[in-house]
Amino acid sequence: MSNLAKEANALLVAEHIDQKIHSRAISADLAFYESPHYFDTLERAREAGNQRPAQVIGNLMLLIRSGLMLMGVMLLIISIHWLLLPLMMLAIIPALLARLYFTRHLYDWQRRRTQMERHASYLDWLMTSDLHAKELRLYQMGDYLKDYYAKLRGHIRRGLMKINKRRTYADIAAGSLATTAFFVVLLYLAWRTSQGQTSAGDLVLFMLIFQRAQSLGQEVIQRLSRLYEDHLYMGLLFRFLDMKPAMIDDHSPRQLPDKLTEGIRFESVSFRYPHAKAPALRDINLSIRPGQIVALVGANGSGKTSLIKLLCRLYDPCEGKITIEGMDIRDFDLERYRRQFSVVFQDYSHYAATVRENIHFGDIKHPIDIPSIKLAALKAGAHSFIEELPAQYDTPLTRMFDNGQEISIGQWQKVALARAFLRESKLIILDEPTSSIDPGAEFELFENFRERIDHRAALVISHRLSTVRMADYIYVMDKGQILEKGTHEDLVRLGGIYYELFLKQAYHYR
Repeated sequence: MSNLAKEANALLVAEHIDQKIHSRAISADLAFYESPHYFDTLERAREAGNQRPAQVIGNLMLLIRSGLMLMGVMLLIISIHWLLLPLMMLAIIPALLARLYFTRHLYDWQRRRTQMERHASYLDWLMTSDLHAKELRLYQMGDYLKDYYAKLRGHIRRGLMKINKRRTYADIAAGSLATTAFFVVLLYLAWRTSQGQTSAGDLVLFMLIFQRAQSLGQEVIQRLSRLYEDHLYMGLLFRFLDMKPAMIDDHSPRQLPDKLTEGIRFESVSFRYPHAKAPALRDINLSIRPGQIVALVGANGSGKTSLIKLLCRLYDPCEGKITIEGMDIRDFDLERYRRQFSVVFQDYSHYAATVRENIHFGDIKHPIDIPSIKLAALKAGAHSFIEELPAQYDTPLTRMFDNGQEISIGQWQKVALARAFLRESKLIILDEPTSSIDPGAEFELFENFRERIDHRAALVISHRLSTVRMADYIYVMDKGQILEKGTHEDLVRLGGIYYELFLKQAYHYR
C-alpha cells in the first residue's frame, strides 16, 4: 500500500510540474525563445525533472527512518563508553562532507555543460530527423556529424569521469579513516577488557553494532547528499518557473474598437532586439487603413519580419508607439489584441495532425465544423488537393505517426494560408505567402485577393513584385528604415530602389 501510494503521488506530482513548465513556456515572451539563455534555462529545468519533487518526499522519509535508527545505535555505543562516539563520528562526518562537496561540484559542472549537452542533442536530432535526411545523404555529412557528436560526448564523458575519479579517491580516503577508527576503537576496547574495565559482552556488542552503524551512516550520507542534490536542481526548476513575462496586460485595459475607421499606425517606431548591438528598426512611420492592402518590399534582413512582430505585439517598441484608432496598442488586453490578426509567417508551422486540425489551429475558439474549414481551404486554394488525399480533411499530415501523409511544401503553404483565412480578424498578415506556390496558383490567389480576404485590411511581404503590384500602397525598407513609399506607379516614376528591383525581375520576361 505504501508503494502504491508513493507511485500515485509521484505520477500526480510529475503531471503537476509538467503543467507548470508548459504554462510558463507558453506565457514566456518571444524574446526568451530567441535567446540561448532561454534554452539553457529550459534545459536545466528539464534536468531538474518532474520526478524530483516526488523524490524529495521519498528521500526525506528514508532519511528520517535511517536517522532514528542511527540515533538508537549511537545510544548503544554511548552505553559502552562515551568516548567511542567521537571516534565513531570519524566514520561518518568526512564521508558526508566529501559527498556534499562533490555533489555541489558535479552540479556546477553540469550547469556549465548545458549548452554542450544541447549541442550534442541537436547533432543527434540532425542525424535521426527526417527533415535533414536528404541533404545529409546528398552531401555525405553523416560521418562528419557522427564524429562531431562523438567528440562532444567524449569531452562530456572525460569531464564527468574526472570528477568521479576525484570523488572515488575521496570516498577511499574517508573509508580508510573509518576503518582506522574501527580498529583503534576495537584495540582500545580489547585493552580495557583485558584490564577488566570493560566486559567481554560490551566488546562483542560493539563488534555487532559497528557494521550496522556504518551502514546506517552511509545511508544517512546518501540521503542527505540526494536531498542536497534535489535542492540544487529544484532551484533550477523554480528559477524557470519564476520567469515573468515583460509583456503583461494593463490592470484596466481599454476596450478594442468594434470597427476601424482610422486603422493602424506606426509613429516614429524604433526597435532593438535584446542583447543586439544594431537596431532592427529605426524611425518607422507607416499606416494601414481599414480594407487597404499594404505591401512591404526589401532585401533579407531589412526589418520586415521585425515590423510584423511589433505589430502583433510579440515585442514592444523601444521608441515610438503603434496605435489603433489613435490608441496605444499597449493599453489593450494582450490576448484580445492578438486576435485582431491572422498571420502566415515565413517559417509557418507543420503540425503532425489532420488537415482539419491544421486549419482549425488558426482559430481554436472557432467550431471545428466542416463548412468553415472547407471555406478557408477554398480561399487558400487548398481544397482541390485535400479532396484527393486518402481521408480528405481527416488525413493525418506528416509521417511522424501511423497513417500519416506527407504533402509538398507548396501544399503546406496553402494549408497555412487556410489557417490564416479561418480566423475572423481585422488584418491579415502574409510574410512571403507564395514563396513555395507555383505561378498559376499564385495568380489565382491574388486575382481576386480582396474577395478572398472578405475586403479586410492586409499587410503582404513578398520579394515577388508581381504580387506586390496589386497592393494599394507599398513601403520599401532597407536596413531597418523606410526609404520609399507610394503606389506601384509612383515608385516606378521615382526611379529608386523599387524601380531597380522591378527592372531586374522583369528583365528575363521581356
